[in-house]
This record gives sequence, structure tokens and C-alpha cells, in this order.
Amino acid sequence: MVGIIHRDKESPPLLLALMEKIKPHVVTLEFSHYGMRFRQRRGEELKKTIDDAVAILSASIPFVNREAVSSLYAYVEMPYEYEVAKQYCDDHAIPLHLIDMDIFSYERLQHIEELLSLDNIQKMLVAPERKGTVQEKALAQLFFEKGMRVVPYTEEMYVRDEYMSRRIQHVMASHTDMRLLHICGWHHLQDPYHVYDHLNPVKVFVYDQTVCF
Repeated sequence: MVGIIHRDKESPPLLLALMEKIKPHVVTLEFSHYGMRFRQRRGEELKKTIDDAVAILSASIPFVNREAVSSLYAYVEMPYEYEVAKQYCDDHAIPLHLIDMDIFSYERLQHIEELLSLDNIQKMLVAPERKGTVQEKALAQLFFEKGMRVVPYTEEMYVRDEYMSRRIQHVMASHTDMRLLHICGWHHLQDPYHVYDHLNPVKVFVYDQTVCF
């Protein structure tokens, strides 16, 4: 299990390097088919919505929160972990399985029009910048280096992890004696209810390049 930081611009080459080091025979990914199809169908249209809103609002806003703009793009673009995993799997002719639950993607993406409304984008553009991925890295290091669980583990995460662990077990049953790599947000590696224990995973943080395989 490789834990990543979602929407982190520094992670793609690190994830690819780990995949090249692990050399999996099959890959599973914390991403839903609904989320993939939604971005394929509407991604370009929604990026244009963001561009148009930023162009309109920039004229009247003295300081534009560029982190907020990047966050909006990341919400409607294909996640880098999908792009990296798909390219690796295509290059090595191995299967890639998207195993997250469609229902949660559906519920979140149903509010996309509200998220990308002119009023909401204006609020985001004038908000102070926050170093989101920097904070995520610090929280992850506290967990991996000191075992401190500083991020809440929600009921939704438990439901999704239960589902994904069953999906992984099913994939493993169809690919016996093969090395399986699961890519997910690092929060899922906390696994306080031990739903992945029966799979006996080796857990790796994408920034930890000292792990040997």
C-alpha cells in the first residue's frame, strides 16, 4: 500500500519512482469509475468555467489566491495518481483496477455547480492562502515517524476502506502469486479498525524513498 498526498504537485515523479521500484503485477487505486467518467465527460468544460470566472473576477480583486485556483482545477482534473498509475500500467501491460465507491463520488460531484458558482469562486479567490499540501506532509510525517494519529478517521473512510479491502481481496484471488500495489491517500494507511490486516500489506509513504523491496 503506497500512501500519497492528493493534489500534491511534487508527488507524481515520486509515485512513478516507487512503482518502478516495486514492479507490481497488478495495481488497484483509490479512485471510482464514476469520478473518472465525470472528469472525462466534463473536465474541459468545468476548467473553462473556472477560467472564465477568474478572468471576470481578477479585474476587481487586488490579490488572487492562486492556491485556491489550483485547488479548483485539481477538483475537476484527473488526479495525478490516476494518470501516473494508468501510464505505468499501460507501459507494462498490467491491469489497473479502480476500486473506490461510486456513491461517494456521485454525492460530492452533484454539488459541482455550487462549488464553481461565481459567488463561491469569488470567496475562494479572496481568502488567505493556506499551504495545504505542506500541512499534509507535516501531519503524515507525525504519523509515519512517531505514530501520532492527528487526522480524524471518519465513518465514511471506514465504509470505503471496508469496501476497498474486499475489492483488493477479490483482485488478489484472481491474480495469485502476483505482486499487487494499492495506491491510496495516506490517511487510509492509519487503518485503526485493521480492515486491511488480513491482506498483510507493506505500507509505504510516497515521500519515504528509503524503503527497499
